Amino acid sequence: MRGYLSVGDNQKENYLNIFFNAYWRDNLDLSSEQEFSKLLATLGIDSKIFFEKIKQQSIKDHLKKLTNDAFRKEVFGAPTFIVNNKIFWGQDRLEYALEELS
Repeated sequence: MRGYLSVGDNQKENYLNIFFNAYWRDNLDLSSEQEFSKLLATLGIDSKIFFEKIKQQSIKDHLKKLTNDAFRKEVFGAPTFIVNNKIFWGQDRLEYALEELS
């Protein structure tokens, strides 16, 4: 999660897709720095800089803030959508969230 916060805005979508698939589809061990570095390389991200950046206190503090915000909103899992102060949890509820939005 700190990694997502540390990459550039133009890389966030690809970062999410690659790491989501690596974990959930390909069952890769993301606790392995070697595996993680291979995936970063596919995004053109220097792993040395990446691993230094995710250790920065500002990144850690940002994640803590976002986590606390989610807790206050009673978010308990991903994906969660909040529309008009109503919580929709799960990919299968996206349609309901979109209906609420319109």
